[in-house]
Amino acid sequence: GYGNTASGSYSSISGGSENSAIEDYSSVSGGSNNMPFTKDDEGWWVADDAMYSFPKGIVVGPKSRTCSYGKGTLSVNADSADLANCPEGDGSVSFGRHNIAKGKWSTVLGGNGNSASANMASVLGGDGNKALGEYSTVSAGSKNIASGVFSSVSGGTKNSATNNFSSVSGGTDSSANGIGSSVAGGFKNLANGATSAVIGGISNVSSGRFSSISGGHGNNSPGYTASVGGGFRGVASGKRATVVGGQARRATKPYQVA
Repeated sequence: GYGNTASGSYSSISGGSENSAIEDYSSVSGGSNNMPFTKDDEGWWVADDAMYSFPKGIVVGPKSRTCSYGKGTLSVNADSADLANCPEGDGSVSFGRHNIAKGKWSTVLGGNGNSASANMASVLGGDGNKALGEYSTVSAGSKNIASGVFSSVSGGTKNSATNNFSSVSGGTDSSANGIGSSVAGGFKNLANGATSAVIGGISNVSSGRFSSISGGHGNNSPGYTASVGGGFRGVASGKRATVVGGQARRATKPYQVA
């Protein structure tokens, strides 16, 4: 052949013309102009204006020493091989540092030490977050866990959305455990009842179905559709009972307001 260039270590070109084997241990058997990249005036290798198919995947930066890469994956790394990302699930994508996208079609877009273990799960960023449920999402924060199907944690620290369709928007050490439950923020709040909600405050527990607590400290709403507006250690245990606020008030009878 003629006009061929084998510049990689242990690379080879058997024949043809104007072919290039630039990577170590690479080879070209024959043909003409088999190089899909062109070196520009600044020394950058520029791809041809064409579509490319990568059935296995692409790793940009260091390759992980321990990852079992899935099919059709993308990993972008800027650190060492020991801290490289790992897209194990087929069709998964991982960016950032030391992140794992284990579920099929899962995504980790940034941050450090995050994992998306279930199918279609995603972590957008933060540190040490886990998306364990199918279609679950953790957007930011640290050490948050979304384990229910379609569950989400938007931010904060050490929050968890454990049931299907549950959500925690922020705060610290709070948990949405009932199906469709939500915690908007605060500290050590629990939404345990189905479709229950805690807006904020400290150590509040909304355990009745459709119950809610707006804020305050140490309040509890175990009644069906019961609510506590705020205050300290209020309890709304009656059906559709309401505690407006104050200290240690109780609404134990149906429709009672305290």
